[in-house]
Amino acid sequence: MSGPFDPVLNPSKAAAFWLRRDIVRGVFEPLERLKVEALVEFYGVGHSPVREAILLMSESGLVVHEHLKGYRVAPVSLADYDDVRSVYQRLYKLAIEVSIDLADDAWEERVIVQLHRASKAKVVLSGQDPEAREHWQRAYWEFHGALLSGCESPLLLQLVGDIGFRLERYVNLFVDPDDRSSDVDEQVFEMHRAIVDALIAHDKPRAMTLIDETFAANQPVRDLITEKLRRGVEKKRRRRRPAAE
Repeated sequence: MSGPFDPVLNPSKAAAFWLRRDIVRGVFEPLERLKVEALVEFYGVGHSPVREAILLMSESGLVVHEHLKGYRVAPVSLADYDDVRSVYQRLYKLAIEVSIDLADDAWEERVIVQLHRASKAKVVLSGQDPEAREHWQRAYWEFHGALLSGCESPLLLQLVGDIGFRLERYVNLFVDPDDRSSDVDEQVFEMHRAIVDALIAHDKPRAMTLIDETFAANQPVRDLITEKLRRGVEKKRRRRRPAAE
């Protein structure tokens, strides 16, 4: 299995990376039970690394614990999606504001380097080749990580990261390649370039406006996810009606 961690040298980190990746990708479906023995065989690591990985995912909100039943992949819902999306945007903007306030040459250099690397990563939409999409996503995660790193707050960065993975899971679960085009992603890249220019100029008002526009550019995707989640709720209600009557 691919990943940034060597399973021989760092089995716990490797298992955590793989489990997070596969939950976010949708390999493990919402509410699917996570059995330690099955995961040990699936990932080829020991029991302790798998248990540690499950606990880490539980802390991040990707896994839930049921009393006397063990661990399951976290459920999805419209309320959770709206909450995750809203909190992510607020925390992201907060981290950007603090990064601008604390800006130094080292941070600006990291941002420019990661933007250049992200520009070379080929856009891969959800539902297409998962390995290629992971490579593209990692390039953009590293870019966003560089943007936010200027806040110098490990806690804030962890919160943004954990919630960002939860948000990405909704995209992978509910958005098909035919539902969107690469044009949106290319437009977002141009917005990212403009954001970097504003950051380097220490123009906070323009940077925040551009970030709002970047979020707004993904509104069609949010509408699609919202509609599919609503349809899922309606299906559950229709299934319950005969029993209630």
